[in-house]
Amino acid sequence: MHRLVCNSSLFALWSLVASACSGPTSNEPADGGPETTQTSGDTSSATSGAMSSTEGPSTSASSGNSDTTGTSTSGVTGTNASSSSGSGGSTSTASSATNATSGTTAADGGVGGASSSSGGSSSTATDGTAGADNPGPCTASEPASSNASGSGPHDVIVETNSDPGINEGTIFRPADLGGGERYPIFVWGQGGCSRNGLSNATAMAEIASYGYFVIADGTPNGQGNRTMDRSDLAAMGAPLIAYVDWAIAENSKPCSAYYHSLDTAMIAANGFSCGGLMAQGTVTDPRIVTWGVTSSGMAGANQDFYDLIHTPVLFVEGGPDEVAYDGGLQGYEAISQLGVPVLWFSKDIGHGGDLFQADGGDFTKINLAWLNWWLKGDETQTGKGALVGASCSYCSDSEWEVMSANVP
Repeated sequence: MHRLVCNSSLFALWSLVASACSGPTSNEPADGGPETTQTSGDTSSATSGAMSSTEGPSTSASSGNSDTTGTSTSGVTGTNASSSSGSGGSTSTASSATNATSGTTAADGGVGGASSSSGGSSSTATDGTAGADNPGPCTASEPASSNASGSGPHDVIVETNSDPGINEGTIFRPADLGGGERYPIFVWGQGGCSRNGLSNATAMAEIASYGYFVIADGTPNGQGNRTMDRSDLAAMGAPLIAYVDWAIAENSKPCSAYYHSLDTAMIAANGFSCGGLMAQGTVTDPRIVTWGVTSSGMAGANQDFYDLIHTPVLFVEGGPDEVAYDGGLQGYEAISQLGVPVLWFSKDIGHGGDLFQADGGDFTKINLAWLNWWLKGDETQTGKGALVGASCSYCSDSEWEVMSANVP
């Protein structure tokens, strides 16, 4: 079934039901309790004797990871300092500082706005690295045992760092640092809120290979899961925000390998399933330019949560039969009434879709095009053009359900 709706007037869901969007599956608890982790051999190595929760196909009995149950409270308090993003993609390049709202500059160690009314840059900084240098100290990152790579122009390095704030994450980054290019920052929550940073290694490396500094939650082959609790989204998003804080601080340290290599004004969050709740938990941080969910949704979210949304949002879902679909659709319909750009892509291929295929599949291509549009100002077929308009192949493919609202 193909459904294409552009700039539609959808009914507002100002108070969403707290019940699950679908019945439990073999990998999704009915009560919204802890989810199982994913297993497969996609990642390159495992610690001796340890059980790896690395990525695997969504059909695996242990790869559930839905966010669609929860309580009726949003769990996020406070206000978003950003202004509404009414139209247009980012007009910055990777080497330009962008994204200041209400006169706030996104500088190293500080906070910036989320997006301007045109989706472009209004920051007074010039290269995404503004701000006083931080003398340190610095802790060198260590290579992880992973051969993950992508199809982009950059070789990818996977590494970890023992510093507080990053020691629970895994870094995927371009090998070339210190040149003229500044890499936007992208943080990711894993399916099942897994603590294995290699769980979605294929997709993360693909994005990094196109010039992004990616931090995925969890350490390489880490064990266990974070708690899934929609009633406390701020706590769920806290690890991702900590990664952003660390990256911005490193960018201002002359002793750091990442010194002046990151575009600290261009930051995005996303996550798979339970990890999508982690991405939702970043909504109050004014430095987040855009966020999205991948096979995740907003069942149980209330108006307090939606009132915090002021930046563009992307939904990528696995069809009506996947456990996160209904909650995702509720979220899309509510956000479409807020005046911010929101896109919806869904294909009936199940929870997680083709996220685990070579180069992360179409799910990752869509996520990457979205990042290119909003963080790099790319309106060609590798950015905005891949997602809207005549050049959008998904929009004319009957296997894809595509909807959009408030798109410039």
